[in-house]
Amino acid sequence: MLPSSQFLASIEFSLADSFYKLACKPGMRLFRHLTRGLMHHAAKLGHQRTLLVFGQRLLQEGGTQRDKILGAEYLLQAAQQGNPEAQWLAGGIYEKGLAPFVVSDPNAVTWYARAAEQGHVQACKRLAQAYRVGELGLSASEDKARFWEQ
Repeated sequence: MLPSSQFLASIEFSLADSFYKLACKPGMRLFRHLTRGLMHHAAKLGHQRTLLVFGQRLLQEGGTQRDKILGAEYLLQAAQQGNPEAQWLAGGIYEKGLAPFVVSDPNAVTWYARAAEQGHVQACKRLAQAYRVGELGLSASEDKARFWEQ
């Protein structure tokens, strides 16, 4: 992303994130629309924080399946950029499945491992549990479970 685009996306994210709580109040439909538009634009510019925050909001609060899919796509973009929280969430997307992202144990393990390698505590715990009982297509291994617990 160009420095000027990054700067613009950062400003858009900051404004939209600040407006978010106000936009959720009844009767603030226009404000909601403006906030959403700013978030979409910043996400399209590839702003990692926007991809994470807006992706989570769409995935969890999206009113339509299309919103949820877009949220998952934004989270996967942030995960590909190296964000450990987004990587953790990407693991969950593939573990649980969300059309068109079908359940994929190898993809879930990959994203959990990427997050865990960056110190994401929940990802470490999930991998430890998976190795302990043989989930996510992994063979049970107490040694690997202990490794991820540390």
